[in-house]
Amino acid sequence: MPTPKKTATKKATAAKSEALEESPVTFEHAGITFEVPHPLDFPLEVLETDDEFEACRLIVGEDQWAAYKATRPTIRDFGVFAQRLSEAQGRDTDTGN
Repeated sequence: MPTPKKTATKKATAAKSEALEESPVTFEHAGITFEVPHPLDFPLEVLETDDEFEACRLIVGEDQWAAYKATRPTIRDFGVFAQRLSEAQGRDTDTGN
């Protein structure tokens, strides 16, 4: 019997949390634990931007964004960060949800 992937467990946990509207959800990146509110608790400005960087900054908040930027991330690293943020919200980046 195959062992479930760690990602599948994270997705299931995030989906369960979203279904129960539990907040916040956490994820790890660059040695930092990020806390993300339920999507219905995001700042309204998230809906007003098409800029992925701005959306991520708004979602994690100023203090966590400053901590992330202090790691001196690369463009490649930001892609990983954005993917983990999306997964923490219960979104499957492969299906566009």
